[in-house]
Amino acid sequence: MLSITKSLRVRLPGVSPAAIGGTLATRVLATAMSFAAGVIAARELGVQGRATFAVMMSVPGVLSVVTVLGVDNANARFAGTSHTAFRQIVRWSVAFSLVAGSVLPGLWLLLGHLWPVVLLGVPFPLAVVVAAMCPVALLTTLLGMAEIGRGRVAMYNLVSTVPAACYLAGVCGLLAAGSLTPAGCFLSALAGQLVCAGVLLIAAITRVHADGEPLSAHTFGKFAIRTYLPDLIQYGMLRLDVPLIHMLAGATAVAAYAVALPLAEGLLLLPTAVGLVMFPAVTSGAVEARATARIARTVFAAAALAAATAAAAAPLLIPAVYGQPYSGAVPVIWAILPGLVLFSAARSIQPYLAAVGLLRPVIAATALGAIVNIALLLALTPHYAAVGAGVADSAGYLVLATLVGRGTQLGVRARQGLTAESAIEEGPAGPSHPSAGRWSVKTVGDRLRSACPRPVGSGLARREPMVVAGLLTAAGAACLAAVYRPAAGLVVIALACLMIRDAGLYVLAAAIPLSQSGVGASLITPSVLGALMLICLLGRVAGSRGIARPKLIGVLTTVGTVGYMVVAGNVLGDTDVQGANTWQYLLLVCAPLFLLPLVAEPGRALDRALLLFCCGSVILAVIEIVHVDSIFATRTDLAPAVTAAVAMTQEAAANHNAVGALFVMAAAVLLSRYPAARGRLPRLATGTGVVVLALGVAYSLSRAAYLAGITVVAAYALRRSMRGIVALGLGAVCLLPLLPAAIAARFGTMLGGGTMDADSAVRLDLWSSALRMFEDHPAFGVGYLNFARELSAYYEVTGDYEVMLLQLPSLSFAHNTYLTVLSQTGLVGMAGIGSLAVFGARRAWRAIRSGDSAGEAALLAMVGAGVCSLFGEVLLVPPLLAGLMLITLAAKPDRADVPSPPPVPARASAEVAVAR
Repeated sequence: MLSITKSLRVRLPGVSPAAIGGTLATRVLATAMSFAAGVIAARELGVQGRATFAVMMSVPGVLSVVTVLGVDNANARFAGTSHTAFRQIVRWSVAFSLVAGSVLPGLWLLLGHLWPVVLLGVPFPLAVVVAAMCPVALLTTLLGMAEIGRGRVAMYNLVSTVPAACYLAGVCGLLAAGSLTPAGCFLSALAGQLVCAGVLLIAAITRVHADGEPLSAHTFGKFAIRTYLPDLIQYGMLRLDVPLIHMLAGATAVAAYAVALPLAEGLLLLPTAVGLVMFPAVTSGAVEARATARIARTVFAAAALAAATAAAAAPLLIPAVYGQPYSGAVPVIWAILPGLVLFSAARSIQPYLAAVGLLRPVIAATALGAIVNIALLLALTPHYAAVGAGVADSAGYLVLATLVGRGTQLGVRARQGLTAESAIEEGPAGPSHPSAGRWSVKTVGDRLRSACPRPVGSGLARREPMVVAGLLTAAGAACLAAVYRPAAGLVVIALACLMIRDAGLYVLAAAIPLSQSGVGASLITPSVLGALMLICLLGRVAGSRGIARPKLIGVLTTVGTVGYMVVAGNVLGDTDVQGANTWQYLLLVCAPLFLLPLVAEPGRALDRALLLFCCGSVILAVIEIVHVDSIFATRTDLAPAVTAAVAMTQEAAANHNAVGALFVMAAAVLLSRYPAARGRLPRLATGTGVVVLALGVAYSLSRAAYLAGITVVAAYALRRSMRGIVALGLGAVCLLPLLPAAIAARFGTMLGGGTMDADSAVRLDLWSSALRMFEDHPAFGVGYLNFARELSAYYEVTGDYEVMLLQLPSLSFAHNTYLTVLSQTGLVGMAGIGSLAVFGARRAWRAIRSGDSAGEAALLAMVGAGVCSLFGEVLLVPPLLAGLMLITLAAKPDRADVPSPPPVPARASAEVAVAR
């Protein structure tokens, strides 16, 4: 027993293992009583009743956390300074609870009275009772933290079990009386909160410290506000899911999530207990940076062990305790646990950061983690219910913890650098020691930085726990993907992109051609592609590289053009921009314009990403060739032109216009790289890729891609010798007889000489309709995405086809990007989009003049995409726009614009010299 105690003291330096054990034991006891009461309620109330009760219990907790404004942390910080300050804190807590604890619940009731959906399915009389609990819950939280602040952890532990005990006793009594209802269970919990508040008010009479100076309200409030935001977001990432899941997936998903939530939250008991004991120890200087790092590693190891045990026991425990209807909560638990493991370690670091004034990394990491959590929650919950919410929680916690670790490392190193520079300016001196006396929060950071050498930074942010937790999260998500939903495997990719340098850019480049395949179209949707771009941005921030810095004129033009498109759709065309489809389409189309300039910049990483883009396109071309050729082989009974039409309209076939444009852009990249390829093998591979992509263009059966391919090859040959032009021409002539008859027939319809097919006739009529729209609305157009609504008034049939077979409301574009932009946004919109195209072409031309082959690739790709845009809207397909932007951003317009490695500081050079 003594050896265990000694080992714990080594692993938990500066804090009392007995205090942590007592706090943990009372937390476990309270959780166990709440768990038992929840099991009884779940069995007796049923799924619907359990869901209603879960919402009723979550609302006071959520509202209390929102309205606390960091006062709980300030109570813990200042309650131990003097008895005078403690009495002030008690008075402020009571007044604050009555005012702040009533305003937000009152607003919730008012909105619920006007719009009942705001009450989340809770009847209005019960909602009044729920609102009455909010001030009481807030008061118990504030008084409890004040008791911790003045060192009475045992009192806090004892009182914290009262609400759970009253809740369990009330539920058991109602069960025995046969009147167990959601309202009765909630009244039991309310009674427990009232008893706890009364006990804490009585305990506040006891004097612990001597009288002292009054507490400054300004100092108190400033500290509270600084610690408020991280706690609010971290709590909301788990608890706010309940109302969101209810709105997105219904009561059944809420019931499954509510069952999984207590078991998952059990992992946070240990870091919470450690944080409660650590906070006063850190503020007094008893726990320093290296001790915090050791404590965080210990908490991480314990949380990982507990998570593995819970994951293994969940399939047996949940059905046995709650019943078979709740077995769906097992994969929810598996989804939540990995992220909570890493968050447990990060949570243990926060008391130290708050004490030494390094809250900025916590705030930034918490905000980014919340963004990832909410984005995945909205994307996954409608499709995967509670499991999707669990995956979103885990991913958000992983991002938060990773960024906290990285931010802490950078912050400590920066402060060490300032200390080292001050020491150099002052000259050599002996080792400094803190002066005698009690350490204050104001000086503890400086004392720690002067007392601890460089190992402080490495100790605080060691990468081993982060890497292990990342692997644990990836493994958990992979198991979830294999057992529950294959699409959840995308979460594994997302986590790897956040943890590995430039992985997000590589995955994005490979996902672009995959999204245009028959199989990948359902996997890599535009929303997933947009999420990948956002993950690339978060990965750059997590890797401390910051964002790329596009030119201001380009940013302003992009923002102005997109903003005008929104106005044109909303004001001019009366489009319902609040509709989900309109907003989603607009955001997905504009995502590459906004995000890619922030994550992609000229350099080796983007060059490798474009190589992956080309390899993926070559593989897709091979698949497309085999697939189309198999159709040709099985439909020999049809005429060649009919066979080509059948191949284009197959159910599993990809969009032939988009695929053809993709192959043209990839071929432009490989053509520009071919002259610079060194060695026989690279040149052979590049040349083979160009040939395969050329065949892919032929088998795409897209006449727009045929014209674009010819134009790209001609533009490429113009910059070469006449011998190269002759060789290309001879190769094309020799290749034509080898192509199937269906491709030759498709190519023949482009050359003319016969009757115009129905598709071409409809396209010409659409072009004429778009021109008539532009004539009537030349300045601003008919409004973005209002082409289909206005088409019936402008459409005139001039070709030989049956107009009744057309579905005019479904024709949202003119099958010509330029006419689509003119008709919908007028000259103003065309000026904005044209300016962006000019910026890209100017960038490519400047790169060509500086001798960069990426500039030629960008110009050729833009030419190919521009020709394809004459016969379709390929650039309104987000993956193709993303691919074109990656190619354009790879061009180096000026060698001065290429980012160079940061200079080595003089101090670092001196350290290297000394080491030598």
